Amino acid sequence: MEAQGEEITAEQAAEDYAAEVARWREVRGMSKRALALAMGFDPSYVSHVESGRHKPSEEYSRLADEALNAGKAIWRRWCDYEQAKARTRRPAPPPAQRGPEQPYATGSALVVEHDAARLQYDDTSYRLTMRRRLRNTGEEPVTRYLIRISVDREFR
Repeated sequence: MEAQGEEITAEQAAEDYAAEVARWREVRGMSKRALALAMGFDPSYVSHVESGRHKPSEEYSRLADEALNAGKAIWRRWCDYEQAKARTRRPAPPPAQRGPEQPYATGSALVVEHDAARLQYDDTSYRLTMRRRLRNTGEEPVTRYLIRISVDREFR
């Protein structure tokens, strides 16, 4: 167990957990296969947990503690592991600060120099291709440009 005021890493807690399971299994004189059968797990999974290739899970910890009659020792090691894991999680970085948004149509500094549109229908769907050449005649950079498309549908 960790000493008072001393925090262990998640990796160290996982190693301590694996050692605890292996110790209790040996104390009870059980093979990995016998423990796996008692818990309903594949024998290779027990081996992977004890070697550290798989990290401990809540279900595995409860079942191992019960099957080995470890008096909650394995369960406490799992709790230590979860606490160490929670301490090492990094908080999500704050979202990037956005610049001030440019409102639509303020002083209209954009000039449409060329506008072309093509609509194709292939018996199942429509495909619209629009191309515009714009020139910014204002002093502020354009960060958003709204396009509205209306489609009139002919019913047969």
